[in-house]
Amino acid sequence: MPSLKAKLLVVDDEPSTRDLFSQIFVGLGHSVRIAEDGFSALEQIREEVPDILLSDLNMPGMSGFELLSVVRRKIPKIYVIATSGAFSGDAVPQGIAADAFHEKATGLGRLFNIVETAALVANQVRLGSSASTPIWISPSRSDESSDANVLITCPECLRAFSLSVGPADFVIHEASCVYCDTMIHYATVQPMNSVVPHRFHEQSAAQDFPRTAEP
Repeated sequence: MPSLKAKLLVVDDEPSTRDLFSQIFVGLGHSVRIAEDGFSALEQIREEVPDILLSDLNMPGMSGFELLSVVRRKIPKIYVIATSGAFSGDAVPQGIAADAFHEKATGLGRLFNIVETAALVANQVRLGSSASTPIWISPSRSDESSDANVLITCPECLRAFSLSVGPADFVIHEASCVYCDTMIHYATVQPMNSVVPHRFHEQSAAQDFPRTAEP
C-alpha cells in the first residue's frame, strides 16, 4: 500500500486497460481520472493538473509520444510514466519524455512500485529535462515514403517555421531554428489515424496549455 496518495491521470485508447488501471489504483487509495487519447488528456490537465500521468504511447489522434513531450515542456512537475507493448525492458526508451517506463503484459508489480515512488516525488520539478525533450511530430502525407513539410515551433523563441521531415522512424533528429539558431531535437511517429477533434488542434495544444498550471 503506498504511503502517500496521489492524483493520477490514466491515458489509454483501450477501454479495458483504462478500467483496469482505474479500479486498481482507486483501490489503493489514489484519485484517478481517465482519458482515451492525448487530446482528451490535455483537456483533463487543463481542468486539474495531476500528480502522475500514466500514458500509453501508441494512440490515435494525438499519440503518447506527442502528449508526453508537451507535458514535459509545459508542466515538468508532473511525474510521467509511459506504457507500451512496443518497447521492452525497464528503461525509458530513448527520446520518450517520461520519468519511468512500464512494459505492458509484464505484470503489475513493478508498476505498483513505480507509482509508489512517483507519489513520493510528485510535484518536484525535474530540472534540465525539458531542454533535451524531443518534439514528436505526426506528419500527414498521402505517400508515407515521401517527405512532408510541417510547421514546428521553436521552444526557445516560440517562432514557427516550416521543416521538411521524412517518414516515421522513431529516430531523434536535429534541426536549427531559422530565427535564433537554437538546436531542436525532434522525431517522427506515424499516427494511428489522421482524425483530429475539431475542438482541439495540436498546435494550439502546445501553445495554449494549461490554464491551471503553476509556474
